[in-house]
Amino acid sequence: MKNILLVTTMLTLCLAHAAGQTKTVTNDPLTGLPLTPATDAGKHVGNQPVKMPAGQVCKSKMQGNFYTLYSIKMDAVTAWYASHLAGFKKVQGYEGGRTQIAFYKPDGTIVIFLTAVRGAPGENADG
Repeated sequence: MKNILLVTTMLTLCLAHAAGQTKTVTNDPLTGLPLTPATDAGKHVGNQPVKMPAGQVCKSKMQGNFYTLYSIKMDAVTAWYASHLAGFKKVQGYEGGRTQIAFYKPDGTIVIFLTAVRGAPGENADG
C-alpha cells in the first residue's frame, strides 16, 4: 500500500512539473517572426518548435523550426501571415496533392513554408 501511495504521489508531482514546463510562444525563437495563434492546440501543451536538422542550401547554412497548425484552413493562415510579414514576397503552388505557400524575404535570408493536408487543387484544405 505504501508503494502505491508513493508511486501515485511521484507521478502526480512529475505530471504537475511537466505541465508547468509547457510554454506558448508568440514569436519564433530562431527568427523573431510572429507565429499564428493556430500553432497552439489550446490544450495547454505549448507550441515549442521542433528543430529541423541543420543543412546547407546552395552555399548558405540553413536552420529551421517546424510548427504544426491546428484548426485552421489554408486561406486563413495565408491571410494571417500576409498581414504580419511586411516586406515578404509570396509564392504558391501545388505538389504531391498539397497546396504549398512560401513567404520569403527578398534578400533570401528567411523563408516561411505553409503546407496543407492533402486535398484537390484549389481546395481550401486544413493548414
